[in-house]
Amino acid sequence: MALEPGRTLIDAETSIDGKINGKDATIAGKFKGEIHLSGTLVLAPSASVDATVQAELAEVAGTFSGKITAKKVVVLETGKVTGTLDAGQLVVREGAILNGPVAAGKSSTPAPAAPTHPAKS
Repeated sequence: MALEPGRTLIDAETSIDGKINGKDATIAGKFKGEIHLSGTLVLAPSASVDATVQAELAEVAGTFSGKITAKKVVVLETGKVTGTLDAGQLVVREGAILNGPVAAGKSSTPAPAAPTHPAKS
């Protein structure tokens, strides 16, 4: 697997407890902790992750438990998610497993406040 500049890689033989802060990351091994990315998180089919995640895009092909907050979440055919998803856009492929509360389709930015009008009597 070629590593792109700026991408963190946790290979299938690695197990980490901690925090990841960065742009993009691919996890093929075991990770437990917090992940804050300005770009994309990819969980390979061999990944086992228990974390709180914030990212632009999260692509899950492995096993995930915890909470994902992202503009877009894709749970692939081999993906298994147990936990909370908060996504602007959610894609769940046939064969994927998804267990837990889901909030999808809402804007990632708060809606402008509605104008207030004085009550008419």
